[in-house]
Amino acid sequence: MNVATGRDHLIGMSIGVIYVAALMTTAGDLALSRDESFYVDASQMTAQWIQLLFDQPLVALTRASVDHFWSYNHEHPGLMKTLAGMMWIAQMKWQVFPRDSLAFRFAGMTCTGLLLWLLYIFGTRLHNRIVGVASVFGFALLPRIFYHAHLHAFDIPIVFFVTLVVYCYWRSLTQKRWALWTALAYGLALDTKHNSWLLPLVLGTHWAWFRTGRSRRAAPLVARMPWALLGMVTLSPVIFVGSWPWLWHDTLRRIANYINFHTHHAAHHGIINVEYFGKNIVHPPFPVSVPFVLTAMTVPFTFLVFSLLGVGIRSRHLVPDWITRILRRKVPNREDMLFSDVLIFGCFLAPLLLIALPNTPKFGGTKHWFPAYPFMAIYFGVGVDYVWNALKEWASVGWRFPRRLAHLVVIPLCLAPSLAETIHSHPMALSHYTMLAGGVSGAADLGMTRQFWGYTTGSVTEFLKQRLPEGGSVWICDTTFGAWAMLQRDGVVPRNIRATSDMAAADYILVHHELHFAEVDFQAWVALKSTQPVHVLTFDGVPIISIYESDKHRSR
Repeated sequence: MNVATGRDHLIGMSIGVIYVAALMTTAGDLALSRDESFYVDASQMTAQWIQLLFDQPLVALTRASVDHFWSYNHEHPGLMKTLAGMMWIAQMKWQVFPRDSLAFRFAGMTCTGLLLWLLYIFGTRLHNRIVGVASVFGFALLPRIFYHAHLHAFDIPIVFFVTLVVYCYWRSLTQKRWALWTALAYGLALDTKHNSWLLPLVLGTHWAWFRTGRSRRAAPLVARMPWALLGMVTLSPVIFVGSWPWLWHDTLRRIANYINFHTHHAAHHGIINVEYFGKNIVHPPFPVSVPFVLTAMTVPFTFLVFSLLGVGIRSRHLVPDWITRILRRKVPNREDMLFSDVLIFGCFLAPLLLIALPNTPKFGGTKHWFPAYPFMAIYFGVGVDYVWNALKEWASVGWRFPRRLAHLVVIPLCLAPSLAETIHSHPMALSHYTMLAGGVSGAADLGMTRQFWGYTTGSVTEFLKQRLPEGGSVWICDTTFGAWAMLQRDGVVPRNIRATSDMAAADYILVHHELHFAEVDFQAWVALKSTQPVHVLTFDGVPIISIYESDKHRSR
């Protein structure tokens, strides 16, 4: 285990701050997504409860008050909604943010910044600073990570807390005090999203491998007892319940309902639409290939290649000693007494395998196995570091490459494709696919999911404002009324341009191009008596939104 100095923490913190600033600068390009609109409503109710807690604490703690303010969206834990509620209180009192949507999104953005800081420190301690730098930028420049990092949602925050739990657990193997931090981090992870449920199994597997793979004399004294795991099963549930007021009353039944909701997600949540190779998949079983194929199609090719190179380089440390002896091969030199490679590889592989199980509900996108990506990024860093060292060796034997310039060339070259793809993908990251899919158009030809959540409506607001200078109504397809209202609150859309559920009475009809919305085109043709869209939003030539105009506007 390497040492991370104060300078390292300054580097990691600086990267995180710069990234959050970039998110805040570009957030205005992204309309509120479908799920975000529900979380905004829940966070506003949470803010009301927090204010009541300060004004009338005894009233706020009653079951009637808790149920009133916390029952909405109670299928998702409370931590991020609480933090967003606090930001909304600050926005109402002091106008901290230039737009209301940013007030709700800021907590998630902050989690992203903290995650980058943590990832740099983790990579540096595991290997070296080259791995740390490459890991953090490799992760930060994943197009879909950049998109989701903007949102008021749980997908990036849970990646932060999962990574934090793993880091604290790893540190607890040599320093007992980190067991307490592991328990605290896991309690907060439980109160963020259900992805956290997998962690005890992954960490427990590593612990068993670690204890059986090393003699008792060689194992660090602290690691002879699984203090972190004990804290996760004793203290963490207390933190989980204590930080989510919805669970303060009728605790066991509500926890059971929460677990049941997510283990039977499709049944509780209605139809789940996933377009995969031209088929609209609605219910499990799903193809086992989903997480692996979509990862290959959505992460930049260089990131994928260097990550696999990193796995290959470290693979000899993943084979148990007893198997190596059976194969009559030399047991690798275990410079890492903690079997860190087993831990990192397990954390990388487990989320993908879980989603690959045939009856696991696939909720719609790559975001559900994002917790694998920080650990994949560490392997990306290992691959970059390998190439960097190879260049230094060539320079040392007479090759005319300046040795001191190796790190100035290798890392930027390895990251340049990711940077280019991320810039190009914004603000259409959920429509973006890489060269393995043939790009955006190739993925469309293959019949892959083109978009979801209706957030792309934010990219046609200028057209609607030009066509409706005196106001009117728009049928908004997959965009929720709450997301439309936020566009109005942010000043992006005038309040006299209304969202309507009456397609026949609408001035304009939006059709988000998703396979399960194919019939909406036909409905628009009937409602507005026209088969010709007046405007089509495209990305790399692929239609994303078609807009139909009513006959009263066409007659002008």
